[in-house]
Amino acid sequence: MDLPEIKFIDIPLSKEVNWVHGFLFQNKWGWGKYIIKKHPKIKRVFSFKTEAEQAKFLKEYIVEFKKENQELIKKNKTKYQKEWQKNKKNFFIILSEIIQIGWPKNKKIIRAMISVNPICPRFLKDWSFSIFYNYKKLSHALEVIMHESCHFLYFEKWKKVYPKMSLKKFESPHIEWHLSEIVAPIILNDSRIQRLLKQKAAFYTEHKKIKIGDKTAPRYFTDLYNKAAKEDNFDRFLKESYQAIKKNKELFKI
Repeated sequence: MDLPEIKFIDIPLSKEVNWVHGFLFQNKWGWGKYIIKKHPKIKRVFSFKTEAEQAKFLKEYIVEFKKENQELIKKNKTKYQKEWQKNKKNFFIILSEIIQIGWPKNKKIIRAMISVNPICPRFLKDWSFSIFYNYKKLSHALEVIMHESCHFLYFEKWKKVYPKMSLKKFESPHIEWHLSEIVAPIILNDSRIQRLLKQKAAFYTEHKKIKIGDKTAPRYFTDLYNKAAKEDNFDRFLKESYQAIKKNKELFKI
């Protein structure tokens, strides 16, 4: 089986500035608070009126912060690489078995970009994601790597099941994006992957607040997953989940 490699690289400064700015000023869920928690001094960005001034401040802050913490960033980057090396082959094979699709031969590299941003966006076009430079536990870094890698293969499967769907729907705020963010931790909580991860994967707080009937959204879709898993039928799970989230799409306008 062809398996991809994950390369841990330094994130381009322009990307990091753009993403931090986006989460601070444009994210409807208020995720900027997670950045402020890790970087209290960054709050000063709100005192600037223009986007150009804000971006200039963020750029200067990030450059200085990385300069002061370069040894720690380098050290943790090496730690992440070593931890991943222990798990990569088993994880990629198990994930392929769960989603029931092989890894594409034309996608050899997944880029994990080390960032000061604690929020970790993923990018389907070039199979890249950012990862926070300083997790308290290596298992947290491992969960992020597995979660984001899961997205890449999951959407390959999605394109097979729904080949006519616009790729734009794979991004927020579309329900297809919401479903992907719920399904990723469901998959990571599968016993086969738990043997590697050894900690329960987390769902978004926003999704845990949604109720479908008498169940939270994560519980509802987990039950669908477990039911389909008994028949080893991921296609069935995907189709039933998609029907369910379409039926309840008003709940996901958050």
